[in-house]
Amino acid sequence: MGRVIKLIGMAGLAAGVLYLTKDENRKTVKKGMDKAIGKMSSFTDDPYIIQLGKPSESRDSNMVDEGAMTSVQYYNDLRAEKNNA
Repeated sequence: MGRVIKLIGMAGLAAGVLYLTKDENRKTVKKGMDKAIGKMSSFTDDPYIIQLGKPSESRDSNMVDEGAMTSVQYYNDLRAEKNNA
């Protein structure tokens, strides 16, 4: 069953790549994505939601980077402990 799902996924990926190789199809997809993003942003006018996940200050950006590195370091430490045990 797993092989069938992988085969279907690969076939879908190949079909998508073939579809996007034509310039006119890429333009159609880009217009569709722009339209979808426009619809999604029309649901809210709250600037907090619109700017969510986009740090505006370099200090905030550094905090995001440090938080990402903390979780990676934690994962690496757990993995090292498991390998050593």
